[in-house]
Amino acid sequence: MEVMWAIVIVIVCGAAGGFVNVFIGDSGLHLPRVENGILQPGFLGTLLVGALAAVGSWGAAKAITIFGTATPAFTFSTGDVANALMLGFGGAKWFKSETEKTVLQRTASIAAGKHIDQNAAVIIASGTPSQALKAAEQMRS
Repeated sequence: MEVMWAIVIVIVCGAAGGFVNVFIGDSGLHLPRVENGILQPGFLGTLLVGALAAVGSWGAAKAITIFGTATPAFTFSTGDVANALMLGFGGAKWFKSETEKTVLQRTASIAAGKHIDQNAAVIIASGTPSQALKAAEQMRS
């Protein structure tokens, strides 16, 4: 039973790490949605990925026997909690980076087929991925 509590703690800590990641960048606190044909996972997606990254890593590191007769001593430490937080954050960051990469690729594709617009170029170079995509879509053909 203590293993189940440890798994719950790791999942919660991984989700907490993912939640912290929600506020970095331009994604903000929103539900999953499709915007400009691109899935924006929202805070629920980052929570899920953070939790899965943390529990997957913890499970691989601990490798305890769930079924069977061999039952080595089970330990759970503050290091496990810290790793779950960091892996939740890192997993969510990777997931968000993949989404932003898709947005920026679409931005480049749209902007490449349009006339030069210095104002749009400034926004694309310095704005968030969502702002860059909107600027590229507003450029004249």
